[in-house]
Amino acid sequence: MSAARTLLALASGALTAALAPAPATAHDQWADGSPVPAWVKSACCGPSDAHMLAFDEVSLEDDGWHIRGINTIVPREKVLPSQDGQIWGFWNPASGPDAQIWCFFAPMEF
Repeated sequence: MSAARTLLALASGALTAALAPAPATAHDQWADGSPVPAWVKSACCGPSDAHMLAFDEVSLEDDGWHIRGINTIVPREKVLPSQDGQIWGFWNPASGPDAQIWCFFAPMEF
């Protein structure tokens, strides 16, 4: 493909992405559809609370998911399906090894 065609394809893709409606992000709305206030979103599940975990940092045992360095076990029934195939855990890192895991996402075929 020529450089001009490559540039045109990239520009077209960028324009399409820019014009597409922005998807709602997690925690934008309460279950009843009303908006979650900004102060709640900044106090709960902030950037330091999101942990993308490597597959070697977790193990799935009979009693649930174990995260290296965290004593809390995530029961299987509390796991949500990961949309990107990665493992995600949400907890306050300042809580130390007894952190409460707020949300946990994992591939369902793991």
